[in-house]
Amino acid sequence: MNQIYRAGIYCRLSVDDASNTSKAKPYTPVDESVSIENQRELLSKIVMLNGWVETKTYIDDGYSGGNFNRPGFQEMLKDARNGVINLILVKDLSRLGRDFVEVGRYTTDIFPALGVRFVSVLDCLDTDGDNTETLHIRSLMNDYHLRDLSNKIKASLYSRKVNGWFACPMAPYGYLKSEDNRGLVIDENAAAVVRRMFEMRKSGESYSKIAAMLNQEGVPSPRLYWYQINHKDHVKARQLWSYSMVKRILNNEVYRGALILNHHGTRGYKDRTRIRKSESEWIRHEAAHEAIITPETWNAVQEKNQEAKRAYHGCEASVKLFSGKLICADCKHTLIANTETDRQKNGTVRKYVYYLCGLHKNSCGAFCTRHTIYEKTLARIVAEEIRTLARTVTPDETAAVRKLLRGLSKNDAEYLSGLRQESARLQRRLGELESVMAKLYEDKINGVVSAEMFAVLMRKNEQERQTGQERLEAILPEINGAEQDAASVREWTAKIRKYLDLRELDREIIDELIDHIEISERTVIDGERRQEIKIFYRFVGLVDGE
Repeated sequence: MNQIYRAGIYCRLSVDDASNTSKAKPYTPVDESVSIENQRELLSKIVMLNGWVETKTYIDDGYSGGNFNRPGFQEMLKDARNGVINLILVKDLSRLGRDFVEVGRYTTDIFPALGVRFVSVLDCLDTDGDNTETLHIRSLMNDYHLRDLSNKIKASLYSRKVNGWFACPMAPYGYLKSEDNRGLVIDENAAAVVRRMFEMRKSGESYSKIAAMLNQEGVPSPRLYWYQINHKDHVKARQLWSYSMVKRILNNEVYRGALILNHHGTRGYKDRTRIRKSESEWIRHEAAHEAIITPETWNAVQEKNQEAKRAYHGCEASVKLFSGKLICADCKHTLIANTETDRQKNGTVRKYVYYLCGLHKNSCGAFCTRHTIYEKTLARIVAEEIRTLARTVTPDETAAVRKLLRGLSKNDAEYLSGLRQESARLQRRLGELESVMAKLYEDKINGVVSAEMFAVLMRKNEQERQTGQERLEAILPEINGAEQDAASVREWTAKIRKYLDLRELDREIIDELIDHIEISERTVIDGERRQEIKIFYRFVGLVDGE
C-alpha cells in the first residue's frame, strides 16, 4: 500500500533575501521567484503532481534563516510531532535555514525521528531517497551565504555612517528623518519642548523637576509622541517622562548639530545581542544637520550637567541597606533611596536615609503616592521579624520545614505522591516499549513479522512511546521543582537559625535571606498612623511567624 503523505508547505523570506517585500523600501524587483507567493505556488504544484495531500502552509515572512525560533517553523514542528503532517516541503534548503549545524540536526535527526519526510525541490533533496549525501554540503554553503550576506550588510551600513547618513530607524526626539532618509530635519513641535528643557536646565532645574513639569502638563513622552505622529497603536508606549529620559536628551550632542554613529553593534551574524562599542570606533560628524540648541545654551547646560555629576560622585555612592529590595505595594515600582539632611541648632548635621516610590518620584507626584519609610525604622522592623522567625524555627526545624512547604501550592503531599508514582510507571513502560521495539526489529529481520505488520506495530508503539515521553517530560520538572523547594526551605531554616540573637542588620544578611519587601502607603486609623510591611524571603516567600 502506498503511504499517504500529508504535506506541510514551508515558505520563508527575510528582508535580506529579497528587496521586493513590504518590509523593504524602496521597492526593487531583485528576485521575484523568492517571494512568498511564488514559493507557495511552486510547492503547491509539486504537491499536486506527486499526488500528495496539501494539508497546511506555514509562512515566516521577514525572519532570518540564522534563527530557528520562528512562529511558522515552530507551528510546523508542533504539527509534525502531533501527526498533522508527515512531509515537509521547501523550495530550497536555504528556506529551511542558513545555519549549517541546525539544518543538519533537523534533517538528519529530528525529522526522521518524527517520521517526517523532508523534500527540498530545487536542491533535488529527498530524505526518502538516496541523494541525502549532498545535504550537508548545501547546508554549509547556506551558512556561508548568511555570514557573507551579514558582512556585506554591515559594510554597507558602515559606509553610509562614514558618509554621514543617519542610519537608524527612528529619529531622535525633536527631529524627523529627511525625505531621502539620509539626514535629520527639525520637527518644530517636539523641538519646542527640547528648547524649553534646555532653558529650564540652564536656569538650574534638576532632571527630576523637568520630568515632573512635563508630566504635569501632559506633554507626550518621546516614545508616545513617535507613536502618535506615525498613527500607530500606542498602548504599549511608555506614557511618562522620567529622570533618565530628560538626562539623555540634555546630554545628547545631536541637538547641537553633531551626529555620532557606530556606538552600538551586535556580537555576530547569528547572535543579535546589542553591545556598546568603544569610543575609538565611533564615527563623529560635526554640523551634520540644523541644530536645535545654540552653542551658548549647549555649553551652559553641559556645565550644569558636569556640576551635578561632580556633586553626585562627591556624595556617598555606596549601595544603601535596602537598595533594590523595596517594592511599592500599589504600583509595584522599586522604592528609591534618598538622603535627608537635618541641621541642628548647635551646628551638628545628621543624615537620614529614607525610601520613596520610584514612580512617584520620577513623575514628581503625578502618579502613585510617596510610600515613604525611613531606613532606620525599617531595619528595626526587619531585624525583629528575623529574630522572631529564628525563635520559631529553632525548637523543631523539621516541623518548621513542613509548615513552610505547605505554604507552597506546588508542594501538596498527596498530589506529589501521585506524580512520583506516575513517573515511575511511565519510566517502566518506556523501558518495556524499547524492548518490544527491539524484539519487533529482530522478528522482521528473521521473517517472523512481515514488513507491513512491522510498520503498523512500530507506528503504534512509537505513538505510545512519544505520548508517554511527553507526559514524563511534563511532570518531571514539577517533581524536581518540589524537591528543590524542599532543599531550599531546609537551607533557609538553617540560615535563619543563625540570627537568633541578631543585633544589627547589614546588607549581607538582607541579600542572604530576603527576596523583596512590599511597602504600603501610610494610613491613619483611629488617630494612629499605620503602614503595612510585607517581607518576602528567598525560597519561602511570605512567612507566618506564628
